[in-house]
Amino acid sequence: MGWLRSSLELRPTATSKFETGLCAAGLEPAVGPDLGPTEVDASMLAGEVAFAILRRHFATMLAHEFGVRLGEDPEELHDMRVATRRLRAALKLYREFLPRRAERYERDLRFFASALGDVRDVDVHLERLAAEASRDGEVLDEVFAALEERRADARRRMLNVLDSDRYERFVASFSGMLRRGRSPEPAGPIIEVAPDLVGSHYKKVRKDVEALTKDSPPEDFHDLRKKGKRLRYALEPLRGIYGKPADKMVDLLKTVQDDLGDNQDLIVAADLMRGLGLSGDLAPRVAFSLGAMAERYAREAAEIRASFLESRPLRVLEGGKPWKKLRKTMHKKAGG
Repeated sequence: MGWLRSSLELRPTATSKFETGLCAAGLEPAVGPDLGPTEVDASMLAGEVAFAILRRHFATMLAHEFGVRLGEDPEELHDMRVATRRLRAALKLYREFLPRRAERYERDLRFFASALGDVRDVDVHLERLAAEASRDGEVLDEVFAALEERRADARRRMLNVLDSDRYERFVASFSGMLRRGRSPEPAGPIIEVAPDLVGSHYKKVRKDVEALTKDSPPEDFHDLRKKGKRLRYALEPLRGIYGKPADKMVDLLKTVQDDLGDNQDLIVAADLMRGLGLSGDLAPRVAFSLGAMAERYAREAAEIRASFLESRPLRVLEGGKPWKKLRKTMHKKAGG
């Protein structure tokens, strides 16, 4: 392939087919709406911070929608899905400083994220199988075909969701709420409110950390990962206020999330392989190979959990030193 590019002086394109098509038609992608301020600083009220965070993640969600619809780059889907998660986390964290209908938006986002997640989960499995291409090629070809069919079905459902009246109403209504930016009641300064908001999430993480043992089921590890992610989402927008202590806590939580992410991916992959093997749609030899693959994934996940229990990030999180430094900084900023 290299000689062909060289001889014909071909160069990889820097634009997608979607962008190329728009250019040929003399069109430009729609620019995201101006919904108001997105920056966060220590002088702001908690309600102002809540709206700034929501505007930032909502803009990210909309920015990736074109790429998701086009379907060329799986990372577009991943980024849009993460934006919906961050939006849901912010809606829950700052619920008391937002209009009452914010609860309805959280349900809408959960529904949209589920449609995105169905496609993303298959993408993750396809990437994993691609890395195993040196194994049994015949088996993998059949598995790839089955997964591609499943992905096509999931993508059709996802596009139906993005084309639905529910999604259109959500975008219009949520945009209006963010433009107005009105809290239902006066909120205190973020530096006074944040210690309790962030602290409540830390207590949940600490409780899970202390309960974790070698006999804990995989679900407990996944729960810790989810709670750690929510704590990280709560902290990240406040890093500019709390500086290095917040940075260190966020980095620690990110490491824990990454360590446990492989565990969860393997568990989901094992379940998927078992399901495909028992579906009756594949040859017996392929079904047997899928069962063996599922068992291997389960063993690798168990090894990750055992290693995690001995890991430095878990010991640091359990010791609580990064949190103590952050808590001290938060209370100092609040004047306490």
